[in-house]
Amino acid sequence: MRRPSTRRALGTLAATAAAALLAVTGCGDGGHESTTGPAAPDLNRAPAGVHWQTWQGVALPVSSTDGPADIDAAATGYSHTPQGAALAAIQHSIRTMLAPDDSWPTIAARSLVPLSPGADAWKLTRVLVSKIKTDPAAVPRIAGYKITSWSPGRAAVTVYTTYSDASVLASDTTVTWTAGDWRLLLPDPAAKIVTQHDVPAVPADAVRLEAQR
Repeated sequence: MRRPSTRRALGTLAATAAAALLAVTGCGDGGHESTTGPAAPDLNRAPAGVHWQTWQGVALPVSSTDGPADIDAAATGYSHTPQGAALAAIQHSIRTMLAPDDSWPTIAARSLVPLSPGADAWKLTRVLVSKIKTDPAAVPRIAGYKITSWSPGRAAVTVYTTYSDASVLASDTTVTWTAGDWRLLLPDPAAKIVTQHDVPAVPADAVRLEAQR
């Protein structure tokens, strides 16, 4: 039979070990820590405070919270959110498509992902052509968008535009968070990626923008 002093020593040792284990595992009272991370961003939320500014005959959406904050030939300064990415995809794709002769270098420098095969090919092609005034019948009307892939550094956005003949065009775009802003990543021509598709209608699950106009 152990002596009382021995039992007390073993009891103290066991209590000390239990306390240490609880401290390590966080299983004691008040030791639980939440493993829930931040909520995922809502890809279907429309940008807030949208108004419209006309550029080259096209009404483009501008958000008071998601950008663009700076607008001249190029439109820059977007929020680091899905909504900012979508607005950048719309603005950059329209501005590169309709860039005038006197401002396309500025638009390319501020809107496109630099040193990418797509941007280099676009600039080489643009040097060789002269942009004429857009036919009013061919002016796109921004109807909405759908974010098909999202991460804080990259977003794939399908932009839906409608035309005077009631046709609907879906344009697949990619933007990346580059140097503190969203920029348009043009596809490498060598990949022969088809980025535009005629669709019967704007999908029901698209984020609609035309209703806010």
